[in-house]
This record gives sequence, C-alpha cells and structure tokens, in this order.
Amino acid sequence: MVKAIILAGGYATRLRPLTLTTPKPLLPILDKPVLDWVIEGLTRAGIKDIILSVRYYSNKIKSRYDDGSEYGVNIYYAEEPRPLGDGGPIRYINEVYGLDETFLVIYGDVFSNVDYTKLLNFHKTKGGLCTMTLIEVEDPSRYGIALLDDESKIVKFVEKPRREEAPSNIANAGIYVFEPEVLKYFPIKRSFGLAKDLIPKLLENNLSIYGYIHQGLWSDIGVPKDYFRANIQALKTFYPKGHVGKDTEIANTAEIINPVYISNNVTIEDGSRIGPYTIINPNCKIGKYTRILESIILKSTLIDLGTVIRRSIIGERSIIGKWVRIEEDSIIGDEVILNDEILLTRNTYILPFKEVKESVFSEGKVIL
Repeated sequence: MVKAIILAGGYATRLRPLTLTTPKPLLPILDKPVLDWVIEGLTRAGIKDIILSVRYYSNKIKSRYDDGSEYGVNIYYAEEPRPLGDGGPIRYINEVYGLDETFLVIYGDVFSNVDYTKLLNFHKTKGGLCTMTLIEVEDPSRYGIALLDDESKIVKFVEKPRREEAPSNIANAGIYVFEPEVLKYFPIKRSFGLAKDLIPKLLENNLSIYGYIHQGLWSDIGVPKDYFRANIQALKTFYPKGHVGKDTEIANTAEIINPVYISNNVTIEDGSRIGPYTIINPNCKIGKYTRILESIILKSTLIDLGTVIRRSIIGERSIIGKWVRIEEDSIIGDEVILNDEILLTRNTYILPFKEVKESVFSEGKVIL
C-alpha cells in the first residue's frame, strides 16, 4: 500500500504573526486547514496510511487529527530528535515505520487540487525512481525549476535561478512520488534537502526522475500574499457566486458583493458592505456600517461599527473597535485589541495579544 508523508514541522517565520500562534498547515483556506485539504485529496485516491512529520506546535496538529479515524485514514506521527532539513524526516520515518513500497512526500503548506490517482498512475507508467509534481509559474526565481525532455524526464534542475537564467518556468510543486530504492541516496546524520541535495544527486547518477505537470489549483503558502492568494483561488474555484454558511445572520440593509465566503454563525449588521474577495471565518460579528474588502477575517473576531478594512488579514479572536481604519497589506495577529478610532497605515504587522491604543502612521511598522 502507498504511504503518504506530509511534512508539517516548519516554523513558517515568513508568515508571522499568523504562525506565532498557529502552525502553517493549520491555517484555514475557506475555513478549512490546509492539512484538511491535503488529507481529503489523499482519501479520494484511496490512500489511507498517512505519516505527519511534525515539530513546531506539534501538539496542536496531534490534537486536531489524533489517529485519523475521524477523517477515515490512519495517521501516524514522526518527530525527529533533531531537525535535519526536509530530507531528514523521510530518513527518520523509514527507521521508525519502514518505507518498503512506493511513497508520496507532500509539503504541508501546499494548497492544491492535485489528483493523486493520476499522479501515481503517471509515476507507475514512467517507471522512474522519482516523480516530481511541477507547476507553471510566473516568477521562476522563487522556486526550483525543472527542464523536461520530450518524454517528461527531468534533464536539468536549478534551485531558485535568476529570472533571466531560468531554464523554464516549470517549478517544483512540493509533491513527490518515490520508490523505496531512493533511500540509499539519503546521507546519514547530516542535514539534507530534497530539492537542494537529493534531486541533483539523482541527476548526477543518471537516475530517472520524471516531471508530472499539474494544471489546476496550486499555491505555496510561503508569505501572507501567497496565503491570501490561495484563499481567493479557492473562492473563485469552489464558490464563484459566493457562499453563506449555516446559522449566519445578514441584516437586510447589509450589502454583500460576491464572490465572498461567509462561514457559519456569522453576524453582519445593518449598513455594512462586504466584498468582493473577502473571507469571513466562523463565529465573527461584523458591526453596523462596516466596510471590508479583499480581506480575511479569522474565526471568532469582533469588528465594531464604522470600521474599514482593506486587503488585510485579521487574526482569531481579535477585537476591532469603532471607526477603525486598517489599510492594505496589514496583518493582525490573534487576540489583538484595536481601540476606537485607530488608523493602521499600509503594511502594519501587529503581534498576537497586543492592545493598540494609538494610530500607526509609519508604513511597514511592526508592533511587538
């Protein structure tokens, strides 16, 4: 039986302040953690044995998924005594659980609708040691880039090339299929990267690596803009006309400009205008005459009357006062309190559990 390894242990420093309180794989895409999307995709392909490689906030991940029975799968956990790159967990998992058949490796911060059945069939048909899932990207300098021959075989792989020197715009999508024989190319007791070290080593040894080009949803949730983009991609794909959840109350005089995703148990009061491209997670209350557009409001947040929020992310259980204005690209951590009549200029970051009593006029400021 095919096993799936999901790498879910990273610190995700580039997504702070959101990841100061939540591991990146548990950040929601349309009210559902990234890991849920991955597990559901594996389940559709009949893959039942899943090993989560965890470290940072591992207790939160274990608490949510437990043994996987609620998701119809078998979930096991692996936590390295010492982190040794993204290749280290695979070596450790082999020692603990054994990898003696074809196995998948999936980055836990990748949101996609990859069809794992098609991917595995492609891998079996090609008969290679490894298949790397690939995706077309606009900026190859952010990713590992592959060059394929006419048989979909990878003949060159360059990690984060300069844009003008990239051999193609086909990028590593963070989803691999391996045969167990690959494990002999993993070094012992030193840090080791899959894309950085393993793939070049396999190519140097003239071993067969194939590239499966995915055409569909895909986002590497590395920075806040990527996280926002993933939510909007999902919204456009699954709810192009918008969505309103159960037990949600929207006042008659409130205006919803779709596409908007409004989750369960949300209240939107009179005179408010929401959307487009806005996601409101469960148990939020939006006060009167509020304007929210192109933003993500995480669960259990209160936004009082007359507030304006533009292209920003508001953390869980936050309290936003009356007549507050939050400008573009601002990120508010969990359980933040913004007092009445506060202005946050562009690119303001506020760490969790802070009370902000004065406006922020300097762009790019971080409130520690």
